[in-house]
Amino acid sequence: MDDDRDRMDEAADRVSPEALPFGVNELACRAVIALARERDESPRDVVRALFGLPAA
Repeated sequence: MDDDRDRMDEAADRVSPEALPFGVNELACRAVIALARERDESPRDVVRALFGLPAA
């Protein structure tokens, strides 16, 4: 656990705060795409299901 904290601190020193929103957005998009492929669904359908939205 301490090693993870050290790595997180090191990563935070290397990533600018301005870049974090892009990185989070990129990770979220990649996760949705991976989940859509796994489920054999469209990314739009996966996002709707994740957020509990009605089907289009």
